[in-house]
Amino acid sequence: MIYVDQTFLDETTYTHVSIKLKGTEQHNSFSGDYQTFIDNRIEILTESYPDYIFTTRFQNQSFVKFNSDVKIVEVISIIFPLFFFLIAVLVTMSSMTRIIADQRIQIGTLRSLGYSKIKIITKYILYVLLASGIGVLLGIGIGIYSIPFIAYNAYVVAYNLPPLSIEYHFMYITLISSTMILSVLIVTYFSVVNVLKEAPSNLLRHKSPKAGKKILLERFTFIWKRLKFKYKSTFRNIFRQKRNLFLMLVGISGSTALLLAGFGIKDAVELSGDAQFNQMYNFDMELGVLPNETNITLIEANDKLNLMIQVAYFDETDYINLIVPETYDEMNDFLSFRDTKDKSIEFKSDSVFVTKQFALDHNIHVGDLISLEVNDVTSNFTVTGVVAYYFGNNIYISNELIEDVFSLYLNKIYLKLPNFSKLDMNQLQNSLNDLDNVVHVQTKDDLMASFKQTSSSMNSVIILLVIFASVLSIIINYNLTLINISTRHKEMATLKVLGYDEKEVSGYIFRETFMISSVAILIGLILGRSLQYFIISQINVDGIILKNDIYLLSYLYTALLSIVYLLIVYVSSIPKIRKIDMLEALKSFE
Repeated sequence: MIYVDQTFLDETTYTHVSIKLKGTEQHNSFSGDYQTFIDNRIEILTESYPDYIFTTRFQNQSFVKFNSDVKIVEVISIIFPLFFFLIAVLVTMSSMTRIIADQRIQIGTLRSLGYSKIKIITKYILYVLLASGIGVLLGIGIGIYSIPFIAYNAYVVAYNLPPLSIEYHFMYITLISSTMILSVLIVTYFSVVNVLKEAPSNLLRHKSPKAGKKILLERFTFIWKRLKFKYKSTFRNIFRQKRNLFLMLVGISGSTALLLAGFGIKDAVELSGDAQFNQMYNFDMELGVLPNETNITLIEANDKLNLMIQVAYFDETDYINLIVPETYDEMNDFLSFRDTKDKSIEFKSDSVFVTKQFALDHNIHVGDLISLEVNDVTSNFTVTGVVAYYFGNNIYISNELIEDVFSLYLNKIYLKLPNFSKLDMNQLQNSLNDLDNVVHVQTKDDLMASFKQTSSSMNSVIILLVIFASVLSIIINYNLTLINISTRHKEMATLKVLGYDEKEVSGYIFRETFMISSVAILIGLILGRSLQYFIISQINVDGIILKNDIYLLSYLYTALLSIVYLLIVYVSSIPKIRKIDMLEALKSFE
């Protein structure tokens, strides 16, 4: 229950005025000209009305939240596509190399029939231009007319947004398309030229398999002697086909890294929310009241002072929330502070805490002086701690340090309601909302719900990226498996002639695939953690700093998904092995 003076309800005070300036319609809202125009007008208004604080719509809370979400997605949209692009180029180039290697007999036949090298090269160049051109056009269509709408609609749930307007960045489209096509063209050209160096008579024969070499494992005789023959042949084949080994390690580890990074970003947002709302916030309800000098008596509750002020640090200015408790010992009851090393830190009578993001942005360290300006009064304070705070920028100063310097007024109250049920909490919230001088009332559950609604929009984008990473993983695994089968066609035909059944022949190929994939998945988990750490560290959004951790379950889900994709490829490749003709092994290729 809250008891207030009668005067608290007598007068309504306006604290916010929205202004539309003439001439803004002549500028693009996100252009430099628009920002310059607004800054000039604010400078004029500030000179005319020095007692008021003027801010642009870019400081509006909803705009700031949406802009923060967009910036996080922007960082992801730069790094993720780069990895997708590099892996896709690698797989495409390996595919063209395989196609040309498989068609060496056709190339030899064409040379024997009198076709020039230029015509043969032109044939494959035209094929690559046609295939990659169709792929690029499909990619541009999906990238422009599908993915942006999916991502945008995810935010329509949390924000009231206008219809999406697509802008075409022809420079990016041209750069990406030309790089992709040019990369494949270069590989195709040199692959064909390399084949054409051989005499036509040699091209009409299958290329001899590489000679086996003694591998490092054989030197450990106490291990090697205990291995069965099928495992010995598996290890020898893995290191005999070094190019396939490299492609599988890079392709599978890269796609695994993308999967884990996607899960990791989602985890970072969830862990940050949990740390702030469940570990740091110890209050149950937050009241925003009109800023006036009215005294409010609270029974079984404590009050805090919270107001927007201007902070000057050396030659930089910024806006930040100042939180001042009535007495310093009450602060620890309502907020639990942890330093940047995640160690608990106590708020004392001489404490001046700055949140981590603000400290990083302004290069503030413990022991530095900061200058606070309130109502034309300026005073310096020594920073005693940099504390973890994930959403928002605050400075926490004890009332003992600040009460004789600044004239502060109450505008926010935090309540602890330990014996209130959810129903009691809702009834109290409704009663407080009816008071004229109460601007807003939010429970901690409301704050968490708002955070979850906003983060769910970004999670939708992350899920989209995970889906694309999954598709890429399956394509890479399938493509590299087909390369392995095609290059070992004669070997598998020979095994069938020698009496190996289909299960044993399949195991001959997929045993190598699973061994290499297991190593690649482990490498991918390490790379994925590094990629996630890099992405989180690159998210430089005002008032947001994410906890750079990943749930252990995410590692497990990533590994399991990668294994499932391998099994899908295994099942889909079995018909290819069944179609291998045993008579292939009996044919003479000399």
